Amino acid sequence: MYRVLKSTTSLTMCVALALPVGAFAQPVSDPQASAEFCIEEGTQPDFPCSLPDGTEVLDAEQLNTLREDGTVAEAFRAEAARTAGIVNAETQATAEAQALARARVAAAAAAEAAAADAQAATDKAASDAEAAVQAAAAKAAETQAAADAKAAEAQAAMDAEAQAEADREAAVAAQIEADAQARQSAEASAQSEANATAPSGQAEAAPTAAQVEADLAAQQAAEQARSEQRAAEAAAAAAAAAAADSGEAKADVVTEEITAEDTRSSNQEFSTTLNSQTNATTTADAPAKEDDGMSKFEKALLLGLGAVLNNGSKVMSNSGDRLVVQDPNGDLRVLKDDAALLRQSGDEVRRETFNDGSSRTTVVKPDGSKVVTILGRDGTVLRRINVDPQGNEFVLFDDTRAEENVVVNELPQVEHHNTLASQQDEEALRTALATQLRDNHTQRFSLRQVRDIRQVRALAPEVELDALRFATGSAAIQPEQARALAKIGSAISNAVHNDPRTVILIEGHTDAVGDAGYNLALSDRRAETVALALTEYFDVPPANLITQGYGESNLKVPTVTAEPANRRAVVRNITGLLRQ
Repeated sequence: MYRVLKSTTSLTMCVALALPVGAFAQPVSDPQASAEFCIEEGTQPDFPCSLPDGTEVLDAEQLNTLREDGTVAEAFRAEAARTAGIVNAETQATAEAQALARARVAAAAAAEAAAADAQAATDKAASDAEAAVQAAAAKAAETQAAADAKAAEAQAAMDAEAQAEADREAAVAAQIEADAQARQSAEASAQSEANATAPSGQAEAAPTAAQVEADLAAQQAAEQARSEQRAAEAAAAAAAAAAADSGEAKADVVTEEITAEDTRSSNQEFSTTLNSQTNATTTADAPAKEDDGMSKFEKALLLGLGAVLNNGSKVMSNSGDRLVVQDPNGDLRVLKDDAALLRQSGDEVRRETFNDGSSRTTVVKPDGSKVVTILGRDGTVLRRINVDPQGNEFVLFDDTRAEENVVVNELPQVEHHNTLASQQDEEALRTALATQLRDNHTQRFSLRQVRDIRQVRALAPEVELDALRFATGSAAIQPEQARALAKIGSAISNAVHNDPRTVILIEGHTDAVGDAGYNLALSDRRAETVALALTEYFDVPPANLITQGYGESNLKVPTVTAEPANRRAVVRNITGLLRQ
């Protein structure tokens, strides 16, 4: 008996189960139930019966045929395997999804842990940074405290030094004042004595012609003695230099590179030793040999105040870089190293000292130019030659040649007139510094004669640096004061540029307060600081500058009291006076 189809839907599923697995449109969860849906023992299904994929079984015979040849059963088994695969796939997918979820949870946990670690590291770094900042602040505070302490100590030291300097200045001022009072007292006593011996009611007599003639004769005799002495020293120096050049004699040679520490500055203060501090030394204490490589000037610097030089001059003042000596006639002279002004930072200086104590200094400038100077035994300049970078030589002066005798009373009597620099513009100052001489005097002189003979100097017009005033006892020029030299500095610089042989004499002067020897050294240093300022601020070549102090010997205002107008500096263009 046939197993009959119970319903059309069961038959359809049975047929569908006989088809390939990929043809199913819907999965069959229970293949056995699906077969029973279409074929059931003893029942007659409604036809057609469609399988789940839509395939229709036309009749019971066809379905029976499928059942008998095993196709339906095979379809049932295939559907069961496919369904099991789907279930396994779903199970695997579910497992993978669960594993993925667990991995994500683990990753999230790891990320959270990493974030926590990072936050902890950040917090620690911030804490360490804060600690470092606090430590640095503490160190800075400690350093600042130490610096403040050192600054306080330095300030205290500076205050103490300033007080000591003020005390020294007060002592110097007191000594100067005492000297002035002593001088005034002596002058008053002398005047009183003169008045007491003079006829009653008679005024002080003016110098007579005989007295003037006697004074000129005395000046002429002193000049003749100085000229003879200088001529001998100059000739010896020239011969020593020539012997060294020819190889006939050897010289002690010292070469040095000049640095800023080796140079002088215009704002440096002047110091000297007062007569009250005299420490007399005789010639017996001086070195006995004259050919030991030291100049007379260098030897004299080793002596104390009161020492007597071999020429009979007595040391009255020694400031370490210059001497004031009194010759047997009672005249004061200042001795110094005339080549010291040439020493500038960056120069190479070669100094040859000859057996007679004279020397030759060669200064090589960074641009290749040179200045060659011959100095006498006492440090006084005798000859100077400028050599430009191209090798061209310019003789500025030459005192190694014999001097022409100067008859003082035959020189033109020039009326004193000076130009005040502050009242002139630069063009007027250039004109004032022109080398045109008064009265068209044609005689030429040695540098020594220009320096020593007032009537010779007067032949060259003077320009007074009236805007530059020195304090009592001071030779320093501060930077703000140097502005007063701007016009004259530019005029001198242009004059040297136009004629490399130009020679400018800078004179220093003091008032009559204090010791004459001290004033002479002070005035000489004032002249030097003016020259230094012209070089420092206006590039005037130092080789073209000659400095000389005259102390209180040429007062602008005749008074023994403190007078600012007497503390002055004067410049002259002496090129036209010199033998070149």
